Amino acid sequence: MINELKLGDHAAFFFRTNEERLRVVVPYMIEGLKRNERCVYIADENSVFDILCGLHKAGAPVSELQKKGALSVVTKRESYLRHGMFEPERMVSDLNTEVKYSLEHGFTGFRASGEMSWALDLPTALGRLLEYETKLQAHWPKEFGGVCQYDETRFPAYLVEKMIEIHSVVIRDGKVIRKPEGQPLQRRSGGMRQAESRL
Repeated sequence: MINELKLGDHAAFFFRTNEERLRVVVPYMIEGLKRNERCVYIADENSVFDILCGLHKAGAPVSELQKKGALSVVTKRESYLRHGMFEPERMVSDLNTEVKYSLEHGFTGFRASGEMSWALDLPTALGRLLEYETKLQAHWPKEFGGVCQYDETRFPAYLVEKMIEIHSVVIRDGKVIRKPEGQPLQRRSGGMRQAESRL
């Protein structure tokens, strides 16, 4: 279940439709808000308005949460491309700053989810996505929880497989797949060998 995801988890979420995406990411953000985590959603294929409406329909007091700084929905220009171009090291540094800011302002941690489709329109950024996710995993703070969203119908298969290897948690086909710390997911016929639970 989504409520099994916690601070310290760097998850890759693979989906095929927007409806499938929203069934996971909206509850994921709601759960973080319930836990007094500062939450940021990076929209791309969905508009900022779409995500705010989805959260509102799920019962989140959106305006109140925004006013107290608990919830932000932003775009790639305000996040991945805030420095003008995609720079993995600066993005990792920015995320660590967000974690520190969250803790200093009374939140239990920082939770984020980003629609990674933005990189598909920027060949130079797409080429650095593996570098970014690898650096991020290597410097992942224990007070940070994140879900990186990958549309399997749009991202190349080789990149999907690499993201499965990099992330400590994988959400796919209605399952949360958690691998042993420091170990890649092991491929085998019929699936992956790991601890998994149904969503």
